[in-house]
Amino acid sequence: MKYINSDGDFMINAIEEYIKNGETSENRIGIELEHFVVDGKTGENIPYSGDKGVESLLLKIADGFDRKIYSEGFLIGLSNSEYSLTLEPAAQLEISIRPVEKISEAKRIYEDFLNTIRPALDGFGYELVTEGYRHNCRAEELELIPKNRYRFMDRYFEHSGTCGKNMMRATASTQISIDYANEADCALKFRVANILSPIFALVCDNSHVFENEPYKGRMLRTHIWNNVDGERCGIVPCAAELTYKKYAEYILNRSAILIMKDKAPVYTGSEKIKDIYKSEMTQDEAEHLLSMFFPDVRLKKYIEIRPADSMPINDALSYAALVKGIFKNPSVFDFDGVTVKDIENAKTALMQKGFDAEIYGRRAYDIYEDMLNEARRNLSAEDAEYLIKRGESNV
Repeated sequence: MKYINSDGDFMINAIEEYIKNGETSENRIGIELEHFVVDGKTGENIPYSGDKGVESLLLKIADGFDRKIYSEGFLIGLSNSEYSLTLEPAAQLEISIRPVEKISEAKRIYEDFLNTIRPALDGFGYELVTEGYRHNCRAEELELIPKNRYRFMDRYFEHSGTCGKNMMRATASTQISIDYANEADCALKFRVANILSPIFALVCDNSHVFENEPYKGRMLRTHIWNNVDGERCGIVPCAAELTYKKYAEYILNRSAILIMKDKAPVYTGSEKIKDIYKSEMTQDEAEHLLSMFFPDVRLKKYIEIRPADSMPINDALSYAALVKGIFKNPSVFDFDGVTVKDIENAKTALMQKGFDAEIYGRRAYDIYEDMLNEARRNLSAEDAEYLIKRGESNV
């Protein structure tokens, strides 16, 4: 569907409609987990290119997948009905598990993925590593995959902040997505997800080395994302009072970096999105624009919670269970009066003091205990078995 310039609001209407199309009565959880592919003996990162690169790894398993995704003639993704495999900028391998109702379904799908890829990994002598920041190399040593989208992002981030190169090449994450029923439900869940996002980042902190040196602080990926691009990362300005229209305005009043034209990316740099689209916008274009923003909590056709580091699968499933349980009754954590500034201050405090920090008027660890207890109350006995108490060492 195309949204035509008849009343001046066609761009807002297109993005609003895209988000609205995500409304559902279901209550599912989605999991995306990124991995580094490394040499099993040396621990060195495996690049995309070369006879034994990550592309060759994908080619080994490609016949078992329904869909193959190419960029400039290079294989960069695979998918079937259960999950998709895509590559992040420096060939980090991401599995996106379809939305599921039970945590055990996600576990089964991940195990199927491992069973599929393990023979190829063993054949090359490779392993999959889950960590928030690559621990035995420097970001500048890692090559980008052959995808113009990433080349253009890399070019833009050189000037928008100090850590774009680190983010793109050397970080990996665990992302959890949740459903929303309508605009009011979306607004509540989006607000609560932002309020709790600094705690999620601390609980899932799995980054201990930065650029080959021990990292003595907490929440390294939070530090990195804080210094990538202030206009598209961090906390969305309307997080405390979200509407579909306000989120659309947040998108349109910022730079595009790149747009898709004739199915190919075109670099637009700092030109504002609202100044690029003069007459019409399609749903595909709206989808692309939303994908080019990377806040701590992102809105697409689902709410995507992004602060967690890449973690071993059992930890990732535990985190998913925590999120699932909390968002069955999110109003418990809709703290009165919390502003975007309060959330930013909470991030800073947790980075400095960990669970001993005071945020939103309480000790962070006490809020985390409430999160665990609320999740246990709301989850089925089966899902609750996946909950693991994390973070005691940070107290």
